[in-house]
Amino acid sequence: MRKFLFSLTVLVLLIGTVIHPFPQHVRADELSAEEVKVPIIMYHLVTENPKYIGKYGITPKELEADLVYLQTNGYTTIVVQDLIDFVEGGKELPYNAIMLTFDDGNSSDYNYLFPLLQKYDMKAVLAIIGKTTDEITANVEKNPEGKYPNLTWQQVLEMHQSGFVEIQSHGFDVHHKGGSGKKRAESAQAYHNRLYSDLSKLQEACKTHLGHTPNAFIYPLGIISDGSQSVLEQLGIVASFSCYEGMAVIRQGDKDSLYCMRRSIRPNGKSVEAVLKEIKGTKE
Repeated sequence: MRKFLFSLTVLVLLIGTVIHPFPQHVRADELSAEEVKVPIIMYHLVTENPKYIGKYGITPKELEADLVYLQTNGYTTIVVQDLIDFVEGGKELPYNAIMLTFDDGNSSDYNYLFPLLQKYDMKAVLAIIGKTTDEITANVEKNPEGKYPNLTWQQVLEMHQSGFVEIQSHGFDVHHKGGSGKKRAESAQAYHNRLYSDLSKLQEACKTHLGHTPNAFIYPLGIISDGSQSVLEQLGIVASFSCYEGMAVIRQGDKDSLYCMRRSIRPNGKSVEAVLKEIKGTKE
């Protein structure tokens, strides 16, 4: 059983196996008409607080500069449903398609990201944490004037209904419990039951609050274990995202190509232009 070190904040030791082997970079001339290469950019916090600016935090000005660059250079932002429609129905994707994903459901997604998406007529995928959203919503109801680090269900609903933000799953509480990987000495059945229980809670919460059930899962901390895909399939989740960097290659008729899609992080100080050059194999 192989060991992997994945963490967005700390090194996490996982005993488990990866569901799928991850493909090597594919050259454009190796792709057929039924395959597309899509860069998927991974964001987390958008903040003006210097304390949190770094690998996982960028400034609002940096985010706006990214959107301006993408718009100026002919990129079109897409969401998960667009990829599903391409794979399952053969729907054509726009030229220079790109996906912007935001993890965790931070309040900055509402305060900074949402207005910028509307300003530049772009879309993003937002993966929320159910338990955090529940707790923040309850706190705001008790103290509406307080400042909170994460989103409320009302804010999530507003973004969902706008059409600019697609809401997806980051789990109910697995993020705060070391990720969604199989634990040491945990049986395959116990792991399946635990993950199913957690993810189904967020599925139900989204159905209740949004009238929408997520069809994609972003693995918390990037931890993926053997057996997780069967849980996703059982819940009707047909796509997932890893923290493996590189280009996502999506194939018509190949539903497995929607699982464990690669994403590349956009840290402070490195523009989306630079990230895209690295994804395409042409570093500055």
